Amino acid sequence: MKRLQRIWQKKSRIALGMMAGTSTDGVDVALTRISGRGLASSMHLLSFATYPFSAQMRNRILQLLSARTEEICEMNFIVGEILADCALKLLAHAGYKPEQIDFIGSHGQTIYHLSGAAGRRNSTLQIGEGAIIAARTGVITVCDFRPADIAAGGTGAPLVPYADFVLFRKKGKVRALLNLGGIANVTIVPGRLEEVIAFDTGPGNMVLDGLVALKFQGRKRCDVDGQIAARGKVDKNLLRDLMRHPYLKRQPPKSTGRETFGEGLVKSLWEQGKGMPFADLITTATYFTAAAVHRSFLKFIFPSFKVDEIFVSGGGRHNRTLMAFLVNLFRPIPVRPLDELGMSGDAKEAVAFALLADATIQGMTANVPQATGAKRPAILGKIIL
Repeated sequence: MKRLQRIWQKKSRIALGMMAGTSTDGVDVALTRISGRGLASSMHLLSFATYPFSAQMRNRILQLLSARTEEICEMNFIVGEILADCALKLLAHAGYKPEQIDFIGSHGQTIYHLSGAAGRRNSTLQIGEGAIIAARTGVITVCDFRPADIAAGGTGAPLVPYADFVLFRKKGKVRALLNLGGIANVTIVPGRLEEVIAFDTGPGNMVLDGLVALKFQGRKRCDVDGQIAARGKVDKNLLRDLMRHPYLKRQPPKSTGRETFGEGLVKSLWEQGKGMPFADLITTATYFTAAAVHRSFLKFIFPSFKVDEIFVSGGGRHNRTLMAFLVNLFRPIPVRPLDELGMSGDAKEAVAFALLADATIQGMTANVPQATGAKRPAILGKIIL
């Protein structure tokens, strides 16, 4: 407890945030300096890196969706070792020693997230054992953030809206923070935390990456810069079918993941697309991602908010075709990379979990109940000394 007391007394803290997303590309690690407390916090990004999973490890993680219990059990500890190694690598790169770090906030790797399913209890499972991270680094580790929100009646996601509000709110503006990871999610940031809404809009890069992996048998993992999509055209019939997906009709609060927009949907699209040029299939899937975002705004956001500007983070912002579709759909609302606000669009979610861990250490609530559906605010995460 003395270690925690020393942190409480500090005006600023040095923290690592780590995020392994639904795209299963690798581990994002952000080294940050956090000053102030709660909603008055500010953050400075000191260093950031992404450490890719090996092809073998990525395949093992993807297979966990239908794995036996013993495989899930073992992978929890294996991924914990990987996360600890990534933390130590970034510290060495940035010229910091573990004893200089106050704490680590690790989201872990989601392998299943059950939310809003008829007759099923909201539940979630992230692997990447926090005890391993704490033991290997010697740094206090906060992990397993989502269950506390579910225990309070929520869906356990999204959790990044707290950080979006703390870091990106601007007086007199309503900002939309759109993240295009494996899944696309949005946070609407008005002037008050109580007014924030956030939810997953549908697929981000997940469907596109899955189709490219099938086509090139693993030799390529994504449509780099949207080059394939730029050569094709949208198949209107297929797009019409995709836009009927039941998730798009669900009212927020809602969240989703690979269990909804993963292998099953990719294989279905692959079969439907056998009679068309592959570029057309990718273009249609890319437009579907953008159109699902836009429909979410039309149905669930625009009736309540006049959005002034949209800032995009995540790997999807590198896809020029996807970004062009978004710009055209949302015109005249400007759609720009988050980097224009001085924050790396790749680092945002790792940064968020450093900030969430800081709230946990301070004993402060950090879920946004109107975004997750929780009945009350909750202190998130488990602290491992």
